[in-house]
Amino acid sequence: MSGFCRRLLGKTGLQVSPLGIGGGNGIESRDLLYAFERGINYFFFSSDLHHMSYQRSAEALKTLCGKDSSVRDQVVLATVSYVDDPSKLIAAILDQFGELGIDYIDVFHWGWILAEHDVATLLRSARELHEGGSVTQHYRVLESLEQAQSINAELIQRGLARYVGMSFHSLRAARSVINEIDVMMLRYNLANTRVERHIVPLLSGNKESDPGIVVFNTAHEGIFHLNAPPPGYPVGLRVPSIPDCYRFALSQPWVDVVLTGVANRQEIDQALAALEQGPLSEDEATFYREYGTLFEPQNLAQNSWLSPAQA
Repeated sequence: MSGFCRRLLGKTGLQVSPLGIGGGNGIESRDLLYAFERGINYFFFSSDLHHMSYQRSAEALKTLCGKDSSVRDQVVLATVSYVDDPSKLIAAILDQFGELGIDYIDVFHWGWILAEHDVATLLRSARELHEGGSVTQHYRVLESLEQAQSINAELIQRGLARYVGMSFHSLRAARSVINEIDVMMLRYNLANTRVERHIVPLLSGNKESDPGIVVFNTAHEGIFHLNAPPPGYPVGLRVPSIPDCYRFALSQPWVDVVLTGVANRQEIDQALAALEQGPLSEDEATFYREYGTLFEPQNLAQNSWLSPAQA
């Protein structure tokens, strides 16, 4: 990855690859292990939403992150639960520990956080995973479960998750905890740059004090895949590829990880080859931003395409 080097995941201090992989597109374990061999070390796993897709890579995560792994300290394992009920948190965590055979999670996320969520309460409950506290009491209640029996009580006292994150679908909610949270997952792409206006100005620019920033949906905006131009786009004008979309996001100094949905090793190779090119040039960045505006509702309605001179 000579073009984009590993970087700090904000104030966590964790060293992360610029590309991360989420298993939502059903990547198989053999290809996830291949990604690790190619230098990717950030992996994202869901135990509830789209779990059937994520299951296909569970064996690889068990190999990389399980109790007997010789490379556990080289991997950053991020997990998520979309069950937004603090009272059910320990059950969701135990499912993840049981399925993956792990001792700890590097970053636990609450998923799909909207403006109406009680963000402070969710954050406070997740902190228990990091600090121990009442989690031990939950463990004693649930220790009859097979999953709980596989977890060492001493590890629970120490903390099940090293850091706490949230996957935000509300920038207002993200703003409300920006100084308290360890890792933020934010939607960001060349057609949706609202994060630059509403979140980035609140960052200090110091990785040691800012939360880690993981961006997702970098290659699509809603129903639109950004590597497929809108109808009527002039033939012959440049069209960004999916890896180009990754480069666009990673060219922003505040982005630590682009979470990808690569489905196989061919897509992994394509993404890594694009990253070898490094950050976008100024002309490339300008073009991609202008291309991104084509997906704004008013431009879609008016067929407001770029002129050849802007390509």
